[in-house]
Amino acid sequence: MPKKRLYYLDMAKGVGIFLVVLGHIEYLNPDIQRWISSFHMPLFFTVGGVLSYTKEASETSFKEQCIRRAKGILVPYVSFSLILLTMRTFEYFVQPERITGRELMKEFVESLTGYGIYTLWFLPAYFLSCILFSLLCRLLKEKPYSEWILCLLVFSLAGVALKAALVLGLTEYSTAEERLSWYAITGILIVLLRVLIVLPFFLLGRWYGKTAEGSRKKSALFITGTVLSGAGVYLSGRLPVMDLHYLFISPLHYVPAAVSCAGLLNILKALPKSRVLSYLGQNSLIIMCTHAGMFVVYYVSLGMFFVRKFIPVTDTVLYLEIAVMVCIAEIPIIRIFNRRFKHLLGRT
Repeated sequence: MPKKRLYYLDMAKGVGIFLVVLGHIEYLNPDIQRWISSFHMPLFFTVGGVLSYTKEASETSFKEQCIRRAKGILVPYVSFSLILLTMRTFEYFVQPERITGRELMKEFVESLTGYGIYTLWFLPAYFLSCILFSLLCRLLKEKPYSEWILCLLVFSLAGVALKAALVLGLTEYSTAEERLSWYAITGILIVLLRVLIVLPFFLLGRWYGKTAEGSRKKSALFITGTVLSGAGVYLSGRLPVMDLHYLFISPLHYVPAAVSCAGLLNILKALPKSRVLSYLGQNSLIIMCTHAGMFVVYYVSLGMFFVRKFIPVTDTVLYLEIAVMVCIAEIPIIRIFNRRFKHLLGRT
């Protein structure tokens, strides 16, 4: 098991968070949006699967691992939920035309159930799926045909979850007009289904972690990564947009997600370490929690659209510029949280 830091995983998270930012820019080209959505969130779960595999030889107890993960994932979830809800409550009193009391209550329910407001939905889903996957691996460890049984369990649970989401109509976004009690129940159900639906991505990460142990030439990694990434682009263009937040996913979506994630990991493993991507990856949690909820994307987009009046560029270039400027605008936010509010990140 590798003990040193796997920088290509930091870089992968860096690419992932950049694509998350890019995907949240309004008026993005539908084809680009479809490609980004096909794998950018699965990538984080796949990286989690690789990390889970590399830590299997650790002597840390399962209880201690759960506590560490809760501290590093759920503490930020609670912290940023409180920050965003405070902002929304302030907005309700100062600009009541922008949010109604019922919409505000709906967001409180979303936070309490773990459904999550804005991009915060990712944290409870990641924590619970990571714990469940690690538990399954531990229970099946050293048993005959453990890998086959694990695969069967993971895909069966994901299949049941996909069917349940369809039958229960949970792929339709609930409106604020529904009863809050019913909204809370459906929110909890969606959280639980997300946990099961993303398990195959953890399994993909585990497989990748096992195969990555062998020595492979960087040229071969780059070539196979490029081929897989190209296949991911082609396949994603033939499917509707995937969105794990709203459970817009079918069994076919797993294919482009898998090949794109594996392809990107191969490419990044073949490339030299990038300080920029590593920095973004190591701070992806802060960027994930702040870029949309704190309106960084919104205000940067306004500024860049204004600049385009004087410096004309194509839409594609503009959107890339916006994503880059959002990441730059996040630097002071990252520094503030890392230096002054580490306790909000569960790092004390």
